[in-house]
Amino acid sequence: MVRPGVLMLAVLAVASGCDGFRAPTVSVMDVSLVDATDDALALWFVMDLANPNTAAVPLQEFRYTLAIDGKEVYAGRRSGAVTLSALDSRQITLPAIVPYHAMGWTAQTLPASVDYILTGRLQYYAPRRLTQVLFDTGTRRPKVPFSARGTLQISGSD
Repeated sequence: MVRPGVLMLAVLAVASGCDGFRAPTVSVMDVSLVDATDDALALWFVMDLANPNTAAVPLQEFRYTLAIDGKEVYAGRRSGAVTLSALDSRQITLPAIVPYHAMGWTAQTLPASVDYILTGRLQYYAPRRLTQVLFDTGTRRPKVPFSARGTLQISGSD
């Protein structure tokens, strides 16, 4: 007879990924200023996603925040809306808006450059039946963090 404690350990071992599954990787490849209006800057963060597994990985959702010069100015959510094929990679774009009023700027007083920090997480579906059940019940929702920091030159500023 199997003791309940041993059975629970076996279930947790399978759910935690002892079958060799690895989380997809997420890295920020580039950031660009795509528009500047009278009220805000629009930025695009180009993300590189890679699946190191021999099974496809459906992506559920990105959640992320953007800080400019140490001040959080944007929080975003984006549907994953893709499935990473086995042993494949692809790029997607995450948008962010920086309202001038949040930084105390106007269209005439934009700085020449800003320091940014993007942090977030990607929630995904692990391609295993048990982890899918745990995901669907809210018990375990696998996610992988990402972050980037750097300096962005703002074009057209003095």
